[in-house]
Amino acid sequence: MNKVTVRAPVRADLAGGTLDLWPLYLFHPGARTVNVAISYYAESEVTETGDSGIEVHLTDQQYEQRYESLHEIAADPKAALVYRVLEHFHLSGIRITTRTDAPRGSGLGGSSALTVTLVRALTELSGNPIEGDDLVELVRDLETRLIGVPAGIQDYYPAVYGGIAALHLNPGAVIRQEIPLAVDRLAEHMLLHYTGVAHFSGTNNWEMYKRQIDGKRKVHKGFERIAQSAAEMEKALTNADFRAAGEALAQEWKHRKALISGISTPEIDAAIEAATNAGAWAGKVCGAGGGGCIVFLLPPDRRPDVRAALGGVAGRILEATPVAHGLTVDRTHAVQAMGFAARGRHLPRRSESIDQLYVYGGRGPYKPYVLAEAIVTLNEPRSGAHQSLGRAYAAPIDVAEASVTWGDARSINPDKLDLHAEPDPNRRISPKIPADAMVQAAAQAEEGFKQFVAEREKLQIYHNPAFALFSQPHETRSAFVQRCFEEANRRLEEEAERLESTFRRRIDQVKERSQRDFREMEANGERPAEAPVDNVSVAWGQTLYNITSGKPAAVVEAPHSAREGDYMEKIAQIQRAWDKELQGKRDDLNAKSKEIEEIVVTPSPKNIEVTKYLIVWAARLT
Repeated sequence: MNKVTVRAPVRADLAGGTLDLWPLYLFHPGARTVNVAISYYAESEVTETGDSGIEVHLTDQQYEQRYESLHEIAADPKAALVYRVLEHFHLSGIRITTRTDAPRGSGLGGSSALTVTLVRALTELSGNPIEGDDLVELVRDLETRLIGVPAGIQDYYPAVYGGIAALHLNPGAVIRQEIPLAVDRLAEHMLLHYTGVAHFSGTNNWEMYKRQIDGKRKVHKGFERIAQSAAEMEKALTNADFRAAGEALAQEWKHRKALISGISTPEIDAAIEAATNAGAWAGKVCGAGGGGCIVFLLPPDRRPDVRAALGGVAGRILEATPVAHGLTVDRTHAVQAMGFAARGRHLPRRSESIDQLYVYGGRGPYKPYVLAEAIVTLNEPRSGAHQSLGRAYAAPIDVAEASVTWGDARSINPDKLDLHAEPDPNRRISPKIPADAMVQAAAQAEEGFKQFVAEREKLQIYHNPAFALFSQPHETRSAFVQRCFEEANRRLEEEAERLESTFRRRIDQVKERSQRDFREMEANGERPAEAPVDNVSVAWGQTLYNITSGKPAAVVEAPHSAREGDYMEKIAQIQRAWDKELQGKRDDLNAKSKEIEEIVVTPSPKNIEVTKYLIVWAARLT
């Protein structure tokens, strides 16, 4: 049985993001991105299990599930990343465990780094490891399949290579140019802050991508300026000119914000304003914007002031620093211990006789025990929960009664026993029953062992019927309740998105009606001194922002006319209706998240496979 663990750093991008989407960089000769690997990590652990299933444990989402086929895993949206990768490798009989340090939606490329680790681990396990740029290209294509829009490439290089580098986006080839700057020097001048608001990179990146392809001059010019800022960033870092790097960062952020609305948020603006007022040279959002992390460049002596200033705004500082190393691969081979099989491995047991072994060590005469190991399988069909447990117990043999007393059995670790086929010549054996009688007593007690195990091993599962959620093995009730609450929030986000579309249409209709009436007034020579369309547009824009950000109803200045007041009242009604409906959805989903049932699964004897059954002589085992 083999296990491969791959660990890789995520990144902070300093300049040139989004240009790494093919074919955007082809429209901007000399385009490049500049980024640095940081000390937050993604990790994938892949273990052979010896059966035909696929077990997936997404630790960040507290999600664990077993699938019997690729077709089954394809139907689970939570395992979409794993499915897309396994679809390529066609592997089964494995357990995949993933984890990341970076907050979800942080804009630090955590999902891409995780894909790098998973693909690299599976290539290692398949016996055909892929390295370097070949790994980058494969991960890029698989992630594009996953997200359904073009995937940039800048996130993969820090995960694979580490360090500080510029990616020169040339036609026909992407060249990674390592920047000769010690990571600890950059660490002295760099600070990361998480706004507390998650982002989705596909939204902003895809919008900018489409506008560039559609030939929008504003976007084209914006990318030209971003490309220039990236070139200036590379030059400044190469020369260790951190003030110039700060200026390049400021220019990058200025030009990026101007590309489309939604890249910055009030939280981002507040954090950058607080930090720059406290002495930072500049700050820029990481990734596509709309939330996530901000990277700051600053003089080292102003770090305490900047940290203090950021303590007064939403979010938190991330204690992450630049790192020089890329991914690491750890491959281990499971070793079968003497006497007992490795946990989880089903081996046939000799049935023609019961072996007898002797434990060296301890004091006093030898006494007989039965030492038994079993694999206990617990299944719950509705939830799909499947758990296999390895258990070992030792029970004394009552010499007088010629029976095994399972009521006195104790759990034991066989690997810690010094087992031998011959007794220690310096130890005496207590009076014993005839060998045949002892073997018979042990053999007759095997069913008793199964019953003993069945009474002690139970699988407790929590179920939320409203959300069709089940707890995972070893998940506590409180953790499951928290997961249900998170599911309620996720569904609320989906409901909010659906409602947003509906209410957006309503307020668009109000604005269009206002503009149409205003044009008719102008055509009839009735244009009033004031411009009511301006106030209506302000109310319209404010309401749109409130609906998309969950803020309360807008407060705007008083209308200048009855007609304007009528339109603004309609907008206010839409806002109130939005608030009421969304609150109703929130209350309903929160109530459903608390509807928890408890299911207890006990194994039947047929789900208990005895893999070892011995008579062991020892001074004391229980």
